[in-house]
Amino acid sequence: MVGLFSMAKKLVIMSLLITVSIIVLTFPALAQPMCPDCPEWRERAPYGDYCPGPRWGWYGAKKTVRTADEAEKILKEYFLPYGDVKIGNIRERRWFFEADIKDKNNNLIDIVIVDKRTGRIRSIY
Repeated sequence: MVGLFSMAKKLVIMSLLITVSIIVLTFPALAQPMCPDCPEWRERAPYGDYCPGPRWGWYGAKKTVRTADEAEKILKEYFLPYGDVKIGNIRERRWFFEADIKDKNNNLIDIVIVDKRTGRIRSIY
């Protein structure tokens, strides 16, 4: 009986050591990346935020999108720096809007979704 208790105690201690080791070793991987182009970044957003840039505010903006027209407006503003990119057909799905992104020759170059709850844009092509 004593040997069983001793073995259980060792197992608990080893499990705790492994758990603490995993947490300590992976902690740096959980940190938010800082913006290298912004020296004041640490003062403004010490816990992580989106890096300011030409597309900042649209990719991960918290903005509810209710209609296909709103989704098209967000996509046009997001793709504005690319000039010869057009927004094609926009299809409404349950949780997002799906849009075709075309080049100046009307060739499909990407399919993106715009999340209805957050306004976040991501490629699915």
